[in-house]
Amino acid sequence: MKNKLILSIISAIFMVVGISGQDQDSQQTKSHKCEQDPCEHGPKFAPQRGDFTAQMLFGRGAFATTNLNYVPGSYVSSILNNNGGSINGAAPYVGDVSSNYNDVSNMAGAEFRYYTGNKFAIKISGGAILRNTPYKVNIPAVLATDGSTVLIPGYEAVDATEEAEVQLSLGGEFLLKTKNERLFPYVGFALPFDYARKSIFTPASIDSSGGVTIVDTGARHYEVTAFSVQAIAGVDYYIAKDLFFGFEIKPMSYTYASSIKSAAPELRNLEAENSTVSFFAQYSFKLGFKF
Repeated sequence: MKNKLILSIISAIFMVVGISGQDQDSQQTKSHKCEQDPCEHGPKFAPQRGDFTAQMLFGRGAFATTNLNYVPGSYVSSILNNNGGSINGAAPYVGDVSSNYNDVSNMAGAEFRYYTGNKFAIKISGGAILRNTPYKVNIPAVLATDGSTVLIPGYEAVDATEEAEVQLSLGGEFLLKTKNERLFPYVGFALPFDYARKSIFTPASIDSSGGVTIVDTGARHYEVTAFSVQAIAGVDYYIAKDLFFGFEIKPMSYTYASSIKSAAPELRNLEAENSTVSFFAQYSFKLGFKF
């Protein structure tokens, strides 16, 4: 129901803007006086050299996001729990090129294009997130002499965490010819890069009786790196001179992802890698503006 409502609103916006744009075109045509035959009327929709476009992406996204089995807690908890202390051996993978649910109402990011020529544009999209939480040691509770009554509550320790996620995609697009002055199909390529890292350190804690528990001698790390090569095919339709919507697919995509898991300093790392080839597994809807 939610998706239908969103699509209805978007369709209504396109219809209103499109009608407005056509009215402006017709008015320009009527008032235009030309001395040559044939003469051209109305705005020029085709992108030209030096044009810049910015578009919002909806759906699966234009690049491989860090949905790379990024669950540090899975191997962290396996070390802390009573299960033999083993490190999880799951290899990373790129979830955005898997056969999972695709929702057009999902905003996947922003993308920018610059036309270096009338038929070619370079494109870029990406983002970064950095998080840092410093650790704090615990404060044990103060108990009454009978040991059963808490006079002052204890305060748990705060784990130190550091997280970094970087996403970047570079590519190019070649415009194809069409008889429709508003319709612009294109083919191209994209080179996505993804990096994610999380570190966790649990400080030593002291209980009310003075006992010390040491969980970590140093920070635990989980690091993921991925490179992709993607073929691109799509189409843009201009509903006004500087407003367009479009659809894009990835006919073929290859991704290589690797991960490094470190349980503690000076211990051997566990490394894993994964290669994925997908066909027509990534789709996106675009709403953009030309400047």
